[in-house]
Amino acid sequence: MITQQRGPTLSALRVRLYLISLIADIAILFAAFALANLLVIGEFVGEPAKPHGLVMFAMIAPVYALLAVQAGVYGVRSLATPRATAMRACWALMQAIMLMLVIIYFGKIAEQLSRLTFLVGVGFSMAGLVALRPILARVVPALIGEMPAVAVVIVDGVPFSSTAQASVLDASQLGIDPARHDAEMAARLAGAIGHAERVIVACPSARINDWSIALKSLEARGEILVPELMRFAPAKLDEYERHPTLVVAGGPLQYRDRIIKRLFDMIVASAGTVLLSPIFIAVAIAIKLTSPGPVLFRQPRLGRDARLFSIYKFRTMRADMTDHAAAQLTQRSDPRVTRIGGFLRRTSIDELPQIFNVLKGDMSIVGPRPHAAAAKAADKLYWEVDDRYWQRHCIKPGITGLAQVRGHRGATNVHQDLIDRLQSDLEYVTNWSIWRDIRIVLATLRVLVHDKAY
Repeated sequence: MITQQRGPTLSALRVRLYLISLIADIAILFAAFALANLLVIGEFVGEPAKPHGLVMFAMIAPVYALLAVQAGVYGVRSLATPRATAMRACWALMQAIMLMLVIIYFGKIAEQLSRLTFLVGVGFSMAGLVALRPILARVVPALIGEMPAVAVVIVDGVPFSSTAQASVLDASQLGIDPARHDAEMAARLAGAIGHAERVIVACPSARINDWSIALKSLEARGEILVPELMRFAPAKLDEYERHPTLVVAGGPLQYRDRIIKRLFDMIVASAGTVLLSPIFIAVAIAIKLTSPGPVLFRQPRLGRDARLFSIYKFRTMRADMTDHAAAQLTQRSDPRVTRIGGFLRRTSIDELPQIFNVLKGDMSIVGPRPHAAAAKAADKLYWEVDDRYWQRHCIKPGITGLAQVRGHRGATNVHQDLIDRLQSDLEYVTNWSIWRDIRIVLATLRVLVHDKAY
């Protein structure tokens, strides 16, 4: 039976899941070291001159929280594997303890510690973290409510039935045609799957290539049901309800990676808003004094999952000649660009308001640059030049990116201009790390002023 997907709230429930699990772990650590302090020293506070269990807890807990998130201790899948999750939690705790011991050694405060309190506290912590996992698996679903379907099945012209609790969508009823590789179809597909982590497509063999291209624009993991692979079992890549599936898109970032990247974005964007506020004010005044019209320019751009969002820039063109669709590339000595606008473009200052896009969650500090749906490389739309184009939309677009620091920016007058950027974008998507984001931000400072912006 084909059913329409009902508004998923997976992201909101995930946040609640992370908070409940993390708070529970921190409470276990606090109770473990407080109890150790009571048993060894005879009181919760301890002797004034000797660090006690609560001080040890304060040193270990923050580090443990960061390592546990990185290790995948929290999340939807952790509830289904309490034993494996307990092992990851204990490993994160051991790493936090090792770091604390290094700090104690170099701080020369080992003699001030109650070693017995430390050992008892660690033992209680390990036991508590292990015992907590099956409890969370039972209690958390009752606290946060029923989780929406993580998987969505799209049926395209083939018989399909499912007994699992998953949203099953009919591609024809939703008007989704994977053979149309345009922005409207990408946005329609993203809207249909909502916040699902896994998208499974059942389609004829002749449509596999089209669906493979379409699914690569999503942040979710994309799979295609291939019944023919039953002959080659167990050489299958994955399966859904005992049906082999061909995994064609994996999603570049795990959920914990997205949390780390989002925290980095918020810290950098918040600090940048404060530090750059004098420049914002000065530029706004200059734009108002030199040409009539608004200070900010808003334009629809393709974001994550190829969804459209309004990008913010300082207005650099005459208000009556602004190209909201980006159908015409800006040329050198373009008559549409104002005098102050030319300076803003050359120095990249016109891009600074995108910090507000980052704060809103539409963009990231680092990522592939967002393009307008009508943008062209020479005589072709971007996705017509290279089928891999949609793969760059599986993460949020960025204010800066790997392509920009390598000098691939400015007008796309020939197809190779787009292909060069696409190669860098796909390299970034495939090999993301928070350290690479930091390096790209630092490298961007060297290329703020360039001669390809006009």
